[in-house]
Amino acid sequence: MKLKMLEKKEKEVRIEIEGEDHTLLAPLTSKLLSNEKVYIATYNIKHTLMSNPVLHVKMKEGDPIEAIKSAAASLASEFEEFETLYKKSKAAIV
Repeated sequence: MKLKMLEKKEKEVRIEIEGEDHTLLAPLTSKLLSNEKVYIATYNIKHTLMSNPVLHVKMKEGDPIEAIKSAAASLASEFEEFETLYKKSKAAIV
């Protein structure tokens, strides 16, 4: 995954995320919006097959890059926990 910084301000960023789609961006924006310091977290994909999504994050306070890193780390942890529980439940069925 390649990231391209399109715009960087003190409390706002726009980042193009190459090769990703709604599968990553929907939970990421949802997680960002659960942060009280985030004012706006949204993304846009101009054409699903021909363009990369652009993530837009604007903060009430704090660093938007740190908010994105924190949200991504939190999602990774949740997915790892889900994987562990899934494997345990699958093993219990067999």
